[in-house]
Amino acid sequence: MKKNLTRIAAVAASAGLAFAVALPAQAATVSTPTATKLQALTAEEKLAHDVYVTLGSYWNARRFSNIANAETRHYTAMQTVLKTYGIADPSAGDTVGTFDDPAVQKLYDALVAEGKTSLTAAYGVGVKIEQLDIADLDALLAKWLPADVKFVLTNLRAGSANHLSAFSR
Repeated sequence: MKKNLTRIAAVAASAGLAFAVALPAQAATVSTPTATKLQALTAEEKLAHDVYVTLGSYWNARRFSNIANAETRHYTAMQTVLKTYGIADPSAGDTVGTFDDPAVQKLYDALVAEGKTSLTAAYGVGVKIEQLDIADLDALLAKWLPADVKFVLTNLRAGSANHLSAFSR
């Protein structure tokens, strides 16, 4: 556990996180279903980032750029979790707005199209994304997880709740 705490500070500092990421000092494993869900959450963080970057640019709305910056930190935290557990990153190398998973690509395209209809609709898209993220995080947090993963996901959930609040205003 002491080794985990030492690694917390290093990962948090390197990722520029406002919260710490606890990671095991030695290679660890998670079940295949959990690994798949962690990959999906990672893709979801990229989706949120990419939608917010695109809509922020389209509407020149600072709220999107601020939250996109936070989503970059969330994505970095998830990449660290995947790397720690030897799980492939499904979004590695994908540029903004491109996804290897056709379902995620379709969702991105639909959300951006919806968000371009009006600024109010764009904020509504932010609400949808954060509600989806919170629901997916809650579902995974309800299961057994290594303490370090639970810690990261709990912090991501808190961030998503803040983003949801910002988009709901």
